[in-house]
Amino acid sequence: MDDISIVVVVWGPGIHILAKKPQRPVSKFYQQRVRSMAESYGVKFIACENTMKTIGWGAKDMLEFVEVEDFGALAVMRLQLQGYAHLAW
Repeated sequence: MDDISIVVVVWGPGIHILAKKPQRPVSKFYQQRVRSMAESYGVKFIACENTMKTIGWGAKDMLEFVEVEDFGALAVMRLQLQGYAHLAW
C-alpha cells in the first residue's frame, strides 16, 4: 500500500476547507483532518483557481500545502489520464 497516491481536487463551496480564513463555516475538526492528511500522509490538495477568483481569493489565501490549478474539472481529467481513479461524493 506504500505506492498509493491520493489527490483531492476541490472546487465550488468545498474550497473553503482549504482556505486560511474560510468565508463559510468550516469545522476545526475537518481543518485538522485536512492538514493531517497533507502533512502526515502526503495527500495532495488542489484548489480550483476559477472558483477562487469568483470569491476574490488568490494562492496566498490558501493553506500553505495547497496547490492551485486553473480549473478543478480539468485537473481531474488530467489526473485520470495519468491513471488516477475518480472518486466523488
